[in-house]
Amino acid sequence: MKVIFLGYREWALDVFKDIKFHSKINEYKICLSKEELLLNDLNDYDLLITLGWSDELGEEIASKILSIGLHCAELDRYSYGTPIQNQIIDGIKVTKHRIFPFIWDPKSKRAHTHTREFSHEVDLSLEGSMEDIFQELSKTSIILLTKFLNDFPNIKYIQWDEEQEISKARIPSDSKLTLEILQKMNTEELYNFIRCLEDPYPNAYLEDEVGIISFKKVTFQKK
Repeated sequence: MKVIFLGYREWALDVFKDIKFHSKINEYKICLSKEELLLNDLNDYDLLITLGWSDELGEEIASKILSIGLHCAELDRYSYGTPIQNQIIDGIKVTKHRIFPFIWDPKSKRAHTHTREFSHEVDLSLEGSMEDIFQELSKTSIILLTKFLNDFPNIKYIQWDEEQEISKARIPSDSKLTLEILQKMNTEELYNFIRCLEDPYPNAYLEDEVGIISFKKVTFQKK
C-alpha cells in the first residue's frame, strides 16, 4: 500500500512514526498541512490517514482518495467539535476512540464526517493531564490503525446512535472562569475544567479590571 499521513500535533506524528512500519505499507509520506498534501498526486496513493485533524478535507482531497480519521467520543452529542474538553467537563472518565471514514457527497460537495459510521473502536481514558491524554490518544491510535490496516481492504462499518442533543464546540472565551461558574462547581469539577484546557488549548483564566490569571497546570487530590 501507498499511504499518506496528514497531521501536525506531536502525538499524531508519534503515531505516524510507528504505523509507517506496518507490513502492508511499502511507501508513505507525512504531510503537516493541507497545502503540503495537495502538492502530491493523491490518485497515486491508496489511503489517507488523518490524525488530530478537524478541518474539512474538501473535494480536491476526499473525492480522490479513500480517507479516514479518528474520533474520540462514544456519544453522538460530542461529534460537533472539541469532544475531549466537553466530555471531561461533563465528568466522563472513559470514552471510545474510533476510526471513521470521510464520505464524499457529490451533491453537497462535502466530505461528511457525521455519517455515524466506524470500523474499529477501543476504550479511551480521559483521566490525568492533557499530556497524559495525548499519550493515551497516541497509544490507542496505534492500536486502531494497526487493526484497520490488518483488515484492509475488507473493512466493515458499524453505525453509532444519533442523538438530538448537541454539545457545541468550545471557543476561547469559554475558558473564562466567572464568579457565577465558580459558585456552581465543586473542586473536582473545577479541576476537570482547568485540566482539559491545559496547553495547547486556550487555558482557563480569571479576569478582572487589574489583569488576567491563566492556569497552565492543575493537580487534584480526592478526599
